[in-house]
Order: sequence, then C-alpha cells, then structure tokens
Amino acid sequence: MTVANVDKAPFPWFGGKSKAAPLVWSLLGDVPHYVEPFAGSLAVLIGRPHPANRPYFSETVNDLDGFVVNAWRSIQFHPEETAAAASWPVTEADKTARQIAVLKWRTDKTLELLAGSPEWCDPKMAGWWLWGVACQIGAIGGPWTADPVTGRIWKQPRDTATRELGVSRDRPHLGDDGQGVNRPQLREPGVTRDRPHLSDDGQGVNHAGTREPGVSRDLPHLGNNGQGVNRPQLREPGVSRDLPHLSDNGQGVNHAGTREPGVMLSDAAHDSGYHPQTMPELIRWMLHLSARLRHVRVLNGDWTRTVTTGAAHTLPVRQGNGPAGVFLDPPYDNAERADNLYGEDDGSVAADCRRWCLENGDNPRFRIVLAGYDTEHADLEQHGWTVHEWYTEGFLTGGYGNIDGSHQQNRERLWASPHCIVQTSDEQLDLFSE
Repeated sequence: MTVANVDKAPFPWFGGKSKAAPLVWSLLGDVPHYVEPFAGSLAVLIGRPHPANRPYFSETVNDLDGFVVNAWRSIQFHPEETAAAASWPVTEADKTARQIAVLKWRTDKTLELLAGSPEWCDPKMAGWWLWGVACQIGAIGGPWTADPVTGRIWKQPRDTATRELGVSRDRPHLGDDGQGVNRPQLREPGVTRDRPHLSDDGQGVNHAGTREPGVSRDLPHLGNNGQGVNRPQLREPGVSRDLPHLSDNGQGVNHAGTREPGVMLSDAAHDSGYHPQTMPELIRWMLHLSARLRHVRVLNGDWTRTVTTGAAHTLPVRQGNGPAGVFLDPPYDNAERADNLYGEDDGSVAADCRRWCLENGDNPRFRIVLAGYDTEHADLEQHGWTVHEWYTEGFLTGGYGNIDGSHQQNRERLWASPHCIVQTSDEQLDLFSE
C-alpha cells in the first residue's frame, strides 16, 4: 500500500490547523519569509501551496518543547534512522517504557544540546517520541516513572511540586486503526502461510549437526570448501585495485533493487514472504518530509524571538519584495481550554500574542494571522483586523467525528491583520470546495 498524503506531520497534535491551512495561505499570500512561532505539527507550513526551498524565500519555525524540535530536526537530518525507531508494534508495556525514557532524556540534556547546536538531534528518541504520541491523545504526563537502580516502574506521590516528570499507564490509543507513525496505510501485508521447510533433517541454523546437547572443541569443518552460511557460492573475490564493478546495474548491496528512495529490500527478503522491520512507506514519508524541511530554520526558545524585526524582516522583506507572513497558533487562553494538552502548556501566552498583534498589525511589512476561539481575540476587530471562520462540518475525525456538532472546535477562528489579502465570502467558500 502506498501512502497518498505525505504532506502532514507523522504524529497527532491537539489543535493542529491542517484544515485551516488553505485559508491561512490565502490571507498571507506567497510571502518571501514565513514565520511560525508555535511549530507543533507544522501543519500550515507543510500545507503551503507554493514551491518549497526556493532561493530568497525563507521559512522559520520555533517551538519551546524539546520533543517537537528534536523530532523535526531528526526527520530533516536522519529520516531513515528516525523511521526505524518509530516503526514498532503498539504495546502497552512499550508505551509506558518509551514514554518514561523520553521524559528522562529531555530532563537530562535535551534543551541544552538543542540550544547549543543548530544541528544536534537524537533520531532514536525522536522516533520513540513519535511512536509514543501516536499511541495517545494529548501531552505525555502522569505519576509513573522508572526506578534508576532496579528499572521497575513505580507510582509517585500526588505532590506534583516535588515529583519528577512521569507518564500515565492508560491503554494505548485504540479508537481507530492507528494514527501518526502507526497509521494503517503504512502496514506491510505480513508473512506468507507456507509450510516450514520439511524436505530433510533441517538446514541453516536448524541443520542436524546442531542437535547435540552442547558443543565440541574440534577443528572447524574443513572437509570441503564450506557449507551452510560458509558455502563457497557466497564468497566475494576479494579486494582489488581495479575500477569499481560497472558492467551491469550493480551487485550486492548496490544491486538495482535497493534504489527505491529509502526502501532497501533484497530479493531474498521479498522471496521469504516477510515484511521488513521498518515499514518502507514510513521511510518514504520521512524522506519526503526531510526534503520539504531541507531549508526550514528551526529555533528552540521563546516565541517572541522569532517575530522581532531583526529576525522576521529578512533581506528580501527589507528590500520591499513582500512582507513577512506570521502565523500565530498559541495554546488556547487559560479560560478557554483544559489543562495538560501540550508538553509545554501556558495559557497566558495567548494574551501576549494578542498584545503583540495590536502593536504590529499596522506595520505593512507584516501580514499576521492569529488563531483562537471565537471570543479570545475579538478586541482585534476594533483595530481593522478581520475574523474568519474556518471550521466546517466533517473536519473532525475519529472519536471527535462522532460528536453531534456541539464540540467546541466549531468555535475556531482566524484573525487577519489589516495588511493581509482581503477575502470575500465567496473566495472563502471556494477554499473548501476543492
């Protein structure tokens, strides 16, 4: 099976704006510099309809949570290693163990190393985190952790001020066929149901000579040119200083069958009927995202660092080749949402974003789109900002999709600064009719 839509994050994200992306880009236009201070799933950036990685067009994203930054850097720089770590069966014990491991990893060193180097990342932990968040909805958090000496898990006391970060021991996500790196389209068809090899007394590791109750210290088998895994047909001729093998399309690890992007399966693997440990479509997905993010700058720190004029107004912006487009999607205001939705959760940030919008909305070098619930940022409308409703029936899927329309995602709005591209009601409707 081939995954059709690879222009999306390989993990679920509460409050992701993938369905709002067409409207965001119609309001911003093809800006020379795009800034996303709250990266999350990067749904809007990945959903950009314009060509990626063009000269003199820049994209900058930021997120405070070390997990998100590490995941995107790992996908950028080490897509196959990240895919290998993320490809794993959904098991409850592994969910607990891996989530405890990534929390301890972040506590030990993550933020310092991420901040200290623009390229440092840990693809194994990135893959474990991607797999872990695909097994649940919401941030990783709870009372359970692992004893550093015995390795056993134990439940910490209720006093959250003194206990270390932990995880919950709830079931993995079972409400559908899988999400994120566990989505069903990534699955290999399985193994064949042929009978085991029965035509002689055994071969390879099962051959008859291995059935003695121990081992001997005899000389190795020398009576012929080799048998089993040492048989002579397996030998390569050695190492010479001749030109590389050029007479056909390649041999050994370079044979033509390994040239699919990111999928390296020998003929023997295909013939056996077994699927590979790492799902090939997951590798292809990671490689695609790696190429898409090749020139995206990923920052790790406070969101305000990305929207200063020094950071946001790149040279093409200062030369008048277009404004900087800023998409702000902060955590919902304290009064508007439940706790523990994000790894780094601070509802007061929404008010800070609104104040920054009021101070910079009139600047012609900015086109700003701010996301929130219908009542969060209504004050902006008195200063020339326009409000846009992007939620439509059918956007919610899974468990949310079974709700009768009363779920508060229908309150989602986008506020556009005065210098954004004006949208008529008909144009807005056209965005969702394709």
